[in-house]
Amino acid sequence: MNYRLCTVLVALMMLGYGCKTSKSVTSNTTPGTATIAEEGLLTCFTAGTMLDGKPVWCEASAVLFDGTNVFLANDKDMPSGQSPVFSKPLASLADSTRAPTYLTQAPYTTAHKYEDFAQTPDGKFVFLTTAFDRVKPGSPNWDGYNTILYWRKGDEQNPRVLAPNDTSRTSMAYRQRIARLLANDEFPGEMPYFKVEGLAATDRQLLFGIREEGKAFDNFKYRSKIIAVSYLIEEVGNAERIRLADDWKLIADFDPAKAESALPQPLALSSLEYDTYRNRFWLLTSLELNGQLDAYLWTATPDELMTNKPFTLMRNAQGQPLHVGHKAEDVTPLDRNRLLLIHDDDRALTTVGKRIRQPNQAAYTILKIK
Repeated sequence: MNYRLCTVLVALMMLGYGCKTSKSVTSNTTPGTATIAEEGLLTCFTAGTMLDGKPVWCEASAVLFDGTNVFLANDKDMPSGQSPVFSKPLASLADSTRAPTYLTQAPYTTAHKYEDFAQTPDGKFVFLTTAFDRVKPGSPNWDGYNTILYWRKGDEQNPRVLAPNDTSRTSMAYRQRIARLLANDEFPGEMPYFKVEGLAATDRQLLFGIREEGKAFDNFKYRSKIIAVSYLIEEVGNAERIRLADDWKLIADFDPAKAESALPQPLALSSLEYDTYRNRFWLLTSLELNGQLDAYLWTATPDELMTNKPFTLMRNAQGQPLHVGHKAEDVTPLDRNRLLLIHDDDRALTTVGKRIRQPNQAAYTILKIK
């Protein structure tokens, strides 16, 4: 596709409503209550796995159900021959005897600190983002922490790096765009430090959820901000490439404490997901404070999100705020009435029933939505 035609298509795309979703989705359905239908532990790798002489922990931070398999990502690096990105059939998620399928292609193993999956509403493309939470001035050594991968559904063996060109090995070109949008009175120009923990896709936009921002990784404030940017799909020979437009916008700045003052604080964004079944967004906010881990589920329509309206807290059948007792890091719909949450409990020996989580395991929860 030549440059002029690409530019025209982007302009036409931007004329439409930014968060318009695929015509194939169902009409918006307001959820009533949420209940915990199932809890379990999944085995990410063999017990006793070591890296550089230290035990490896499964700190699962991203999950996606593509209709066939559950894809997961660990936010820690793995030994050679394995990968922080892997998949398991949904039916064998808790089966410790069935090893995951590891995605060992170079793009998966050279990127670091994965945080969230997303899928286009038509189910054709999958995205996976890292945290974008560190760079090393004057050196490319940490550029891999600033990477967005994508692939055609079913072709996860051939991931591509989301970048303005086909030669980049990371998505560093987009880091400054986000940093500038987060600039404020304290940090004019651009935000020195931020952390991406959410990623969602509509049929026109990618939406990034920001959990932290501030001076540095040890001097920041918790946030629940959402940034949007348009994308289009280019035909390049016999292949397809996804390109981002240059229309980055800060569309939402949600404060959980103002929306629900009785909840424990500080809560901050840990996942963002678009649900094609209900034509609405799911937001996870999580808490990690003095050993306490917890998470809460919120929801909003596309109109509410795009106009920066507060998310609505999901409650159980008794009207109490639903919480899961883990640091939930990502959410993915299994069908119209079930959501799968994956938990990154760091190195805490949290429990599921009477079972204690082991270093090579991650806890998960399936919610039923009514």
